[in-house]
Parts: sequence; C-alpha cells; structure tokens
Amino acid sequence: MNYHIFQQINEWAGHSKLLDTIMITLSNSLPYISVVIILYLWFIGHKQQGIEKRYTAIYAIFSSAIALVINAIIHLVYYHPRPFVTHQVHQLVPHTADSSFVSDHAVLVFAIAWIFIMRNERFKYPILIWAIVVGLSRIYVGVHYPIDVIGSALLSCATSGLVMYFSIKLEPLIQLLFRLYNQLKRKMGIKI
Repeated sequence: MNYHIFQQINEWAGHSKLLDTIMITLSNSLPYISVVIILYLWFIGHKQQGIEKRYTAIYAIFSSAIALVINAIIHLVYYHPRPFVTHQVHQLVPHTADSSFVSDHAVLVFAIAWIFIMRNERFKYPILIWAIVVGLSRIYVGVHYPIDVIGSALLSCATSGLVMYFSIKLEPLIQLLFRLYNQLKRKMGIKI
C-alpha cells in the first residue's frame, strides 16, 4: 500500500516541467521558508501580541529540534531504504541513500504547523496546508514514501504536544532567551 500510494504520486513527475519545478522548489526551499516564518514571528511586534508570537517561534524551534534529534536516533537504529534505492522512480532531486523513515523536511515543517495549531495562530491552516504540500513534494520528487511523511507528521505532533505540555517548565529558559535578546538589542542600539 505504501509503495502503491508512492507510485500514484511519483508517476506525475517528469510529465510537466512547470509542476516539476514547483515541487522541486517546494521540496528544496523548506529550510529557508521555515527561517523566514520564525523570524517573522520573532520580529512581528513588541507589544503583547509580539511577545505571544515570540513564544510561538520558540516553541516551534524547540519542537523542531526535539523531533530532529529523535529522527536522528531513529535513523541510527532503523534503516528503511529510499524509494529510488529499491524501485525505479522518477527521482527529481539528488539524495544520499540513507534511511528514508522519517523525513527531516516533513518533521521540520509539521513541527511548525502543529505549534501554530496548538497555539491557535492566525495562519494555522495555511501553514498546515504548506506542511502537507511539502510532504507531498518529497514523495513527488522520489525521495520519500508516504509512510515517511505520515511518520514525520506524527512525530512532530508528539514533540509539539510535549513542548506545549511542558511550556510552564520551559518558562525560565524562555525568559533567559528574552533577557539575552533584550541585552543584545541594547548593546547594538536596536529598537525592535
């Protein structure tokens, strides 16, 4: 079933230059877009709403970091070959033949999406749609199976839930980050 769904998505690759370009761009631009989202949340304002957005940014970073560490451990103990290793696929981006389960790209984007949803952020649904499309793009370009993306979404949901559950315990660390940021601003003469 996993391979069958993979084929249904990946068979579209190579037929439309425009669609291929869009999916490759979505697949490869994820780290840059994620950084832009976090920076936007951090610098959106300096009143109460701005503080709340900074919490969202910090929680998204924590959730992403925890999920990526867990994913690294999964890759150490479990090897699942990528689609292009075991099958003939339309592979549109180069990739090493390391373990495909779970997807780092999908972990990162879903961690942001779940934090947006759990914090009831304004753009939670567009961010979730973006996460789903990025996950589909990783299948489309031939480097992940659907189960890799689903596993990433579930892992990120769990880490986001943990971050939100332990948010009170994280408060001293967050306050330290805020103090360090404010000291840096003062030293640099920045009024953001």
